[in-house]
Amino acid sequence: MYRLRKPRSIRSILFLTYSTIIIIGIAILFVLFYSWAHNLLRTKALSSISELSGTLQKQMDSEIQKLDSVSVSILYSNLITDRISVYDEPSVDPSSPHSSDRGVNNINKPNTDLYDILVALVGPSYPVQQVYLHLNSGVSVGVGFDNSRKKTEIANEPWYETVNNNKKTKPFSLFLTNDRSLNPKVSVSLFRFFSDKYNAPKGIVEVKQSFNKVFSGVIQQAKNNPSLEKIIIYSEEGEIIFPLESAKEDQQFVDDILNNPINHFSADHRTYIADSAKKDKVLLTIKHSDFTNWNIAVMISNKTLLSPLNKFTRLAIAATLIILAFLILLSFLASKKITHPLNKLNKTIKSISLETLISGNAVELNSGMNEWDKLNFSFLKMNTRLKESFDQLLLSRTQELQSKMTALQSQMNPHFLYNSLATISAMAYERTYEEIIVMCESLSDMMRYIAADESSMVDIQTEINYTEMYLTCMKLRYGNMISCTIEVDASIRGYKIPKLMIQPLVENAIKYSTKISPPWNITIRGSIGQNRWIIEVIDNGPGFDEHELSRFYEKVNEMEQLNVLPALKLHGMGLLNIYTRLKLHYGNLMHFDIRNMPDHGAKVTIGGPLKL
Repeated sequence: MYRLRKPRSIRSILFLTYSTIIIIGIAILFVLFYSWAHNLLRTKALSSISELSGTLQKQMDSEIQKLDSVSVSILYSNLITDRISVYDEPSVDPSSPHSSDRGVNNINKPNTDLYDILVALVGPSYPVQQVYLHLNSGVSVGVGFDNSRKKTEIANEPWYETVNNNKKTKPFSLFLTNDRSLNPKVSVSLFRFFSDKYNAPKGIVEVKQSFNKVFSGVIQQAKNNPSLEKIIIYSEEGEIIFPLESAKEDQQFVDDILNNPINHFSADHRTYIADSAKKDKVLLTIKHSDFTNWNIAVMISNKTLLSPLNKFTRLAIAATLIILAFLILLSFLASKKITHPLNKLNKTIKSISLETLISGNAVELNSGMNEWDKLNFSFLKMNTRLKESFDQLLLSRTQELQSKMTALQSQMNPHFLYNSLATISAMAYERTYEEIIVMCESLSDMMRYIAADESSMVDIQTEINYTEMYLTCMKLRYGNMISCTIEVDASIRGYKIPKLMIQPLVENAIKYSTKISPPWNITIRGSIGQNRWIIEVIDNGPGFDEHELSRFYEKVNEMEQLNVLPALKLHGMGLLNIYTRLKLHYGNLMHFDIRNMPDHGAKVTIGGPLKL
């Protein structure tokens, strides 16, 4: 016996299809890998800048050690200490007439020996540019670019005070000095106090090297790495050693570091500082040299430092997007297969209109999936019930809306009718029969206009005519105390508007105007603006009371929020009645505005679209 195959459930289809989306797990692994690589690259980048600072420190210390080695060789050379005693004698001026050849020869001979010894010590193994022996006796002996002997007072030298103050705390002192024979004309000098073989102080040894030679490693690194923001070498006293020409902000930067008590330079120090000019962070690495007591501050922009990481990030994003695109394609294909019956049902629903809600034959899906077939069957049953319910609801809502519109439209404040009857009575007593006839005819036409229910929409000209009837009654009652000006463009007189819109506004204006002394002036204006018809009613009365306006807008807000029409006022037609009818006719396309005029009086503006 042939057995029908049981339709598969949506659950089983979803399970079999979306099981392939387990590949999303790759994305999770990728995120973990990216986090690991991110931290690794960042650590390496930070280590590289630290290594660069260490390399620069070693190169600088190496050059200074050469100077120190030369100075130590001179200090511990017995040949030199044996020959400097001759300079303790008063020096002889060869040009003096009292000098003798013997005296000159005695001074020059040991001087030549001293030159030879210094040249041997400063030889190729210790390549420095200049050595000076500054003796306490007032003589300076130079070897190098300057091979001379000259008189000098070392106590008057600009470096003497600093060197003398440091002799108890440091084995040597470093100082930047000027030298015209060098380019640039600045050299680094290392100073040491030296004594003779009897340990008696004899003077100071100065070993000089070109500034560019000492800091050749720093200069070369600055050229080879344009990404470096800045390299500053400074002493613990705050003197900037490198570069020679430093800006004010460099000195301020050094002062800020030295004045910060949390910075210790016995080890590496790294921190980020803000670069407002480039709107980026700058990594600052400070390396302290225990040998020279100088600090090397190396700054590199965060963008440059992390450029390998940024490159990896771009590659990672590209790979992630490719994987994501593949998963989206896979998900699309799976969803398309599963939702095909639903799309078919959706097309059926979209083809239904109010006129053809249940027209046509029922379409079977035959999707092979039990849930879809059941849903289609339920929809067909719902379709039938929906048509019946909709017809009933539509009829009920139409009747309800028509009832409210009729009730609102029929609300006319009878006060003017009562007053008009009283006026007619007074006219009859005074035997002014012609005015009584005009009054009765106007009232008759007005009541006929109100009672007519052929249509809730009339053209603006008809509304103006009705309003003029009302004004005729008011003029018979108040005489010359009231006047009205009607300025309505001919271009809008043919447009349809809800019935009984203008006359209630005029009635409201007269009601407030009569609270002050006459004359009472009413102006009616009509125009087209912003693709809508506009009617304005302006009076010269005292204007609206703020309390009344507040209460009016409270009612309007309540109606807007609750979406419920206000309770009908069977004993008067107020501004809220007009607002409500405009809202029913035009919805959010309506225009309604109440405001007091700057001097006195009030203006009420209503409007609606030219075409619905």
